[in-house]
Amino acid sequence: MLVKISVRNLIEFVMRSGDIDNRFRDNARMIEGIRAHQAIQKKYGKNYKSEYSLKNSTMIDDVEFMVEGRADGLIQEKNGFVIDEIKSTSRMLSEIDGTNKLHWAQAKCYAYFYALDNNLDSMSITLTYVSVEDYSSIIFRESFKFDVLKEFYYSLLNEYLNFSKILVKNISKRNQTIKNLDFPYKDYRKGQRKMAVAVYKSILDEKNLFVDAPTGIGKTISTVFPSVKSMGEDLTDKIFYLTSKNTQANEALKSVHILKNQGLFIKALSITSKEKICLNDEVKCNPVDCPFAKGHFDRVNDALKDIIGNEEIMDFATVTSYAEKYRVCPFELELDISSYADFIICDYNYVFNPNTYLKRFFDEVIDRYVFLIDESHNLVERSRDMYSFSFTNERFKEMTEKLNEKKYKTLIKYLKEISNTFDEIYAKYGKKLYYYQESLIEDFDKKFVRLLKPLQKYLVEEHDDENYDDLLNLFFDINKFLKIEEYYTEGFYSVISYDEEYNQIFYQIKCIDPSEVLSSTYKKARSTIFFSATLSPMIYFTKILGAEDSLKLRLDMPFDEKNFELFNRELSTRYRDRNNNIVFISETINEFINSKKGNYFIFFPSYSYLEDVYEDYKSRFDDEVIIQDRFMNEKETKKFLRQFDKDSIKTAFVVLGGIFSEGVDLIGDRLIGSMIISVGMPGVSDERNLIKNHFDKLGENGFDYSYTFPGLNKVYQAAGRVIRGENDKGIIYLVDDRFNSYKYKNMYPKHWKSKGLRIVNEKSDFKRESEKFWEGVVEKEQKYQC
Repeated sequence: MLVKISVRNLIEFVMRSGDIDNRFRDNARMIEGIRAHQAIQKKYGKNYKSEYSLKNSTMIDDVEFMVEGRADGLIQEKNGFVIDEIKSTSRMLSEIDGTNKLHWAQAKCYAYFYALDNNLDSMSITLTYVSVEDYSSIIFRESFKFDVLKEFYYSLLNEYLNFSKILVKNISKRNQTIKNLDFPYKDYRKGQRKMAVAVYKSILDEKNLFVDAPTGIGKTISTVFPSVKSMGEDLTDKIFYLTSKNTQANEALKSVHILKNQGLFIKALSITSKEKICLNDEVKCNPVDCPFAKGHFDRVNDALKDIIGNEEIMDFATVTSYAEKYRVCPFELELDISSYADFIICDYNYVFNPNTYLKRFFDEVIDRYVFLIDESHNLVERSRDMYSFSFTNERFKEMTEKLNEKKYKTLIKYLKEISNTFDEIYAKYGKKLYYYQESLIEDFDKKFVRLLKPLQKYLVEEHDDENYDDLLNLFFDINKFLKIEEYYTEGFYSVISYDEEYNQIFYQIKCIDPSEVLSSTYKKARSTIFFSATLSPMIYFTKILGAEDSLKLRLDMPFDEKNFELFNRELSTRYRDRNNNIVFISETINEFINSKKGNYFIFFPSYSYLEDVYEDYKSRFDDEVIIQDRFMNEKETKKFLRQFDKDSIKTAFVVLGGIFSEGVDLIGDRLIGSMIISVGMPGVSDERNLIKNHFDKLGENGFDYSYTFPGLNKVYQAAGRVIRGENDKGIIYLVDDRFNSYKYKNMYPKHWKSKGLRIVNEKSDFKRESEKFWEGVVEKEQKYQC
């Protein structure tokens, strides 16, 4: 039976020991280390092959080990070949003696692979340490006989063997249960079989797929089931179920539990963020402040063997229980588990974010992954955020004022240099409130890198300084910024802007069009499946998400269309008309919520407009109305929703695109109507206009990409709160004359087009049509009961 593992993971598993210690030490971090590597690699000529991929297959005790990875370099010399392993450091090179066993271990594996493949009697290894200060280096070189390399490599595999046998047994059992696995329900819902087949075929054909599936199809099980089946057919090694919210992760876990109850044996993991899963009083990952960090690596392998050997579905409760049992860090434990899990449920960040993605999967080995992207309409704004970052001049000015000028003279010098650069750049571009350009503004780049060196020295030596935490955060933010800068490509902009209210200059990298960077990530998977109830218009999402060549599937609503009605009042809610129409809006709301007693959501385009209408409404009508607070936390949100039960009569004024627009399931009579006031367009801003200009240059309708499409998506999300199940009935009431225009109707989802709008501009129109709808619902229920 085959076991796949990277060289790095193999060595870490066998040889690791000691504490977790994320306090700032003297080792180089992040971007500096990468640049130091690159500096060394560039020094060599054409006989140096950087990032050289190697793999090996070895059979021991009926277990086939497939081990692979990338050597930093392969050097061709006159008398043979050399594997080069590069380590960056901020230590004095004179202090390094070249005896670190872990550093040699990885290179010895690569040397063995290359010698075996090329029939060589010996191989040389160079262990190169490069200073992040000036990119100077010291090289330790040693030659190894083939038999010595083989013995070392086999010792690693033998140490890993017992755990491998657990893995082999798990995979064998998994594949057998998958082959016997049937769809967990007796019947498919309308469109569900079609979706499941499309997902499987996309994986089979190594294609990407977009599925626009209305609420009620059963999207989660329709993606999870065929993906798991593809694993049993040896098409897939690992499935990533990617979400933007905890509620979606819970739905994915639910589907895995359902399949488990049908006989499936699979190792599934739901990854919880470090902040939420930490067992310590506060998140401080070092042996002084956290008992789970002290000696973590001495105990974690036992914890890993235990949990992988005995658990199938590993969620927050399972992981933390084993972490407590073995006194190890639960976050690091779940990251280790992820290497051996078949099915991983995690946030978008763990695949797409350049600063937090799971490097163990996407840097070392490219495998046969499947990405299932739930509620994939959210990936647009999330990815823009992931690849954008900003600094203000005030942040650097404040630090220069806080630091002791005599003690930290060099540090202050570079902080002032950056602060002055803000002023110079702002003056250079004409003191505009908002300046942008497609090319990178490089004035900051070298100065940020120059600041990192004295900053790093400060962080190593000055743990007790009162400004330590602020400067530590600044250090990591600069590294995040420089990491994002590495991805700078078409669709990225450098922005200089000025905030008049706070007298601050901003320097930003803005990712306006993430299509190119996302497209490169999809290449790491065999197939990527995008699915949501709101992927209309699909041409917008396929383009902006960088997957225009994907297969596309639009599904009908699975429930009886008689269960809902789509009303429209042609009243202008354009910004210039809003205040003039407050009275009419109030009257329209009053007619709506009194047409049938029950629970209603009224969605407003902004919080300020919500407040304006609320003040007018409560002065003219006696209906009880509750409103969304501007700053509701998770606990307050749940309390708010608990007021809506099947017997209550509640009307809530909420914000379109806010916390109640998505992921809210008020089943049955808990919600019988939603009114959506306006077409949801984002407010006019410099950033929105930048998006518009970018897509105009590409020959698209920039206004639609920046304003129309994002607005409509918010409308669809809000409308989707009404019909959540086959027994739900309700009215979706759209208030804006643009909803009835040809342009908007042409972009409606399939089931809206099929249903059509009922125009109710007069009070009598609405009364007549709403009564007709609810009478029809009653007749249908009576007929069903008979």
